[in-house]
Amino acid sequence: MLDEVTLRTLSGNELIIGNRLVAHKVKKEWSKVKKEINYTDMPYTKTCFLTADRSERESLKLKDKLVGYGMSDLLCYRADKGSDLVKIQSKSWDPLVDWLQNQLDITLLISHSLAPIEQSRDLEKGFSKLLLPIEPLSLTAMNELVTLSNSLIIGLALLKGKISPEKAWKIMRIEEEWQRNIWGTLAEQKAEDKIKWSLFMHACGILKLDKRQ
Repeated sequence: MLDEVTLRTLSGNELIIGNRLVAHKVKKEWSKVKKEINYTDMPYTKTCFLTADRSERESLKLKDKLVGYGMSDLLCYRADKGSDLVKIQSKSWDPLVDWLQNQLDITLLISHSLAPIEQSRDLEKGFSKLLLPIEPLSLTAMNELVTLSNSLIIGLALLKGKISPEKAWKIMRIEEEWQRNIWGTLAEQKAEDKIKWSLFMHACGILKLDKRQ
């Protein structure tokens, strides 16, 4: 409630938030609004709006989309064997791949080329099973995390608390940072990094708060 009026989403739905901690975050954002509403500065409101406006059918489609990311997961595509980059990737990525394989009792295929991998049908079923119980608010956050990282494995590791947000950010950018160490970083890239970092950390914060509801 804002000014004794039920807050509505951009689609006209009543905003009902099942997590008191997140609700307080939304209220705090609205308390800072003076004249014009700028949703760019209101990440918790945006996340809750997206969640409230998503139908059950759309949630199922979103979970299918995330499974698709998992079936071509970033962590399964490595640099050429013997290269310096692949050694860095293996050191950071193998523990998460091993964790997921133990979770699902499945072996993931690893590629050292750009050719697409055809993972097992059991992996697809396993991903779907892990995503099935996710609450709507966490699902919105997971979508942000997986889209930014190109990795459902990283998203699931964050959801389960197996990795810190800071470490996840670092390992998902291994190849990008490796390239930049060679060719340098443009000012536009730094600006984009700042935006992505903010989105990523906000989504991680949503997962943390949703666990504490």
